[in-house]
Amino acid sequence: MTRDKILRNLPEKINELYETGKYYVSMPPVGNKDFEESYWHVVVDPDGKVRNRLKEKKVFLGDINYILDYISDLKPGKILDVGCGLGWMLSALGDEWGKYGMEISKVAAEFAGKFGKIFHGPLSKSPYKDNFFNVVFMHHVIEHLKKPEKDFKIIKKILKPGGLLILGTPDFDSGCARLFRKNYRLLHDETHISLFSNDSMHRFLRDHGFKILQVEYPFFETRFFTKENLNRLFNRKKISPPFYGNFMTFFCRNKK
Repeated sequence: MTRDKILRNLPEKINELYETGKYYVSMPPVGNKDFEESYWHVVVDPDGKVRNRLKEKKVFLGDINYILDYISDLKPGKILDVGCGLGWMLSALGDEWGKYGMEISKVAAEFAGKFGKIFHGPLSKSPYKDNFFNVVFMHHVIEHLKKPEKDFKIIKKILKPGGLLILGTPDFDSGCARLFRKNYRLLHDETHISLFSNDSMHRFLRDHGFKILQVEYPFFETRFFTKENLNRLFNRKKISPPFYGNFMTFFCRNKK
């Protein structure tokens, strides 16, 4: 089934997750070889704004400030940022942390190398020993994975028993997703190929041996909470605005 056909019927496809017990809607992978590298330079966001990710460190760290606050209360240990991108999250941690990153983009991995020990490659080629990490961080990553179940078996192995998993991903069954359908802003990225709902993400984590400690839906204390974005909720012919429930962050304990 083509991507366009799935998008036209996405709410119905998401409903099937409730009925069948499946975890996510699978999308056809992107075939553009140049996309992955250009992603880290000048790109156009869902609102048509031109962005340069190399210049967005301050913005990125502001967006994950609530996560950094959570990490700051933890006992330092070894932390792995899966899909670390340019390494901004690792750059915000003190030297008391053993900082590791994993990234499939050569451009991003080389850039992130100044902030930690970076492995260039996929999770399936993980070089880490079992029970190695105290914390694993996956922010805007799982929706890019073709086979999340296989990758999570690796996460379980390399994360210590009782270790912390921090996972953030869009909710493709949020209020905005249902209201705007194919104009939902988080469908703009064609590398989003595993689409979870709030319910299915809860099930996925529990079924893979994680205890969910806390879930956050960042919006009201972010830069996205503006009058302009609220007004955009009334125009479903255009791309949906950032809104509460679009993104969910899970803080979980490894029960292994």
